[in-house]
Amino acid sequence: MPLPDAVIARVADTDGSELRDDPAPEEAPPKLPAEPAKPPSLVPGVVLLVLAGALIVITLIKPDLPRWLTVSIAVAAILVVVLLLIYAFRVFRDVTKPGGSR
Repeated sequence: MPLPDAVIARVADTDGSELRDDPAPEEAPPKLPAEPAKPPSLVPGVVLLVLAGALIVITLIKPDLPRWLTVSIAVAAILVVVLLLIYAFRVFRDVTKPGGSR
């Protein structure tokens, strides 16, 4: 039983001497224009930067707070700075990869 024309197309060789079965070329979907990538949001970076700045200032002015609270604020400031660095790395990686938002 022969295969339908949608699957197999009869195509003549270039010299026309014989016919052979080749798979029918599938129609490629029309190429849509590439959408420009959306630029990364600056809001998370700004929030982390302001939070880190506030915690660092609190630690530096040394208000009359218990020692454990001052140490906790300093540790929180370090963690926020590390999160800010991680976020900056991710934004840099996304922007510099091919097809990234430039």
